[in-house]
Amino acid sequence: MKSTASQLAIMVLFSVAIVQVAGSVDFARLRAESHWSQSHWLADSNDNRYDALNKWNEEKLPSGSSESHSTLSPIEMLYSKQSFKGCTDPSAPFQCPQSEQCIALQFICNGQPNDCPGNSDENEETCIAIKRPAKENIEIFFRVEYILHGLRLFKFLFGKNFSKTIAKNMPYWLEALASAFSVSKNILIFGTKLRMSSEDLAHFRRIIQKIHEGLLEEIPLFAQEAVYQGLGSFIEKLNESGFMEE
Repeated sequence: MKSTASQLAIMVLFSVAIVQVAGSVDFARLRAESHWSQSHWLADSNDNRYDALNKWNEEKLPSGSSESHSTLSPIEMLYSKQSFKGCTDPSAPFQCPQSEQCIALQFICNGQPNDCPGNSDENEETCIAIKRPAKENIEIFFRVEYILHGLRLFKFLFGKNFSKTIAKNMPYWLEALASAFSVSKNILIFGTKLRMSSEDLAHFRRIIQKIHEGLLEEIPLFAQEAVYQGLGSFIEKLNESGFMEE
């Protein structure tokens, strides 16, 4: 009887060891395959077509939704290609805001009037949003990063004071951050929308510059992991869309 119990215990320990090794191999592969080392992340942005579609999808991810437990990696969630539900014709997939009219993607922010009622497709924030990841994907990405790294990642990014504000109502601030990232023309407008202090905004600017310049040795290990999980790609996308210009 004791011999059987000992054999069972050995088998359990052996199984745990295999899982741990497999997890280590997967993490090493993630870092090895990362595109962070490229001069420009997300060079192939698919013309930001899906960003434009998702900008106007106002459905919120319900708390406890199965999507929050997706098997996708954080970077895949940030740039996932979700189809917009309002327009079914592939040749005209963009639904005009507050309208049932659908238009082709090339008509969005093309400088021409009357594509959408009230020229809503030429709105400045719309034209900014199509250059950025979709708001919904940004929110999901930061939610996943919070699960992985906790509040310390937000403290690292946004400073001690603003991270305390975020901690008081995490669901609200995840949505607010996603919205501000999506439509803010630059970092100053971003800070104004979120009512960040000048100290916290200056801190955020320094962190973005360090990651953009590849100075990973100057940031904590958990932040380096976040960079490889998609934060670096996201920050590069912000820079490409003029976020750091004033």
